[in-house]
Amino acid sequence: KPIPANFCGPVDHSLLGKYKTFVNPSTSEVLCTTTFEALAMGKFVIIPVHESNKFFLQFPNCLGYRNKWEFAANLRWALTHEPEPLTPELAKEFTWEAATDRLIRSSAITRREAKERYNLGKAKLDERIAYFHRELGKHDSIR
Repeated sequence: KPIPANFCGPVDHSLLGKYKTFVNPSTSEVLCTTTFEALAMGKFVIIPVHESNKFFLQFPNCLGYRNKWEFAANLRWALTHEPEPLTPELAKEFTWEAATDRLIRSSAITRREAKERYNLGKAKLDERIAYFHRELGKHDSIR
């Protein structure tokens, strides 16, 4: 049975001012950029409570659900309320600086982990991967 929705195709997100709710029900597609943009624009975002969405659940306009009843309740809430304005602290989470900090934190390993990788023979693989990425970065046509 078709759902009562209109899919407009590609639209510049700055033209979507009248919309206040973004729904992303997927747990397998890589749509986190659209979720991120919707939150940064001050929209409600309705997403499943899932490991891949953990970062977004810290925002007050992010409405996570675990089942169809929670989804329906969150949708009703979003349709009958206005999103909260972003605080300066939360707005900072949408900057490149904050994204870089998250990348560095997530990619760091402890000395113990480094030693384990060395003992397992994975340090050499790490060195080869780092070399490959450095070489790729030297060529503008590849970037």
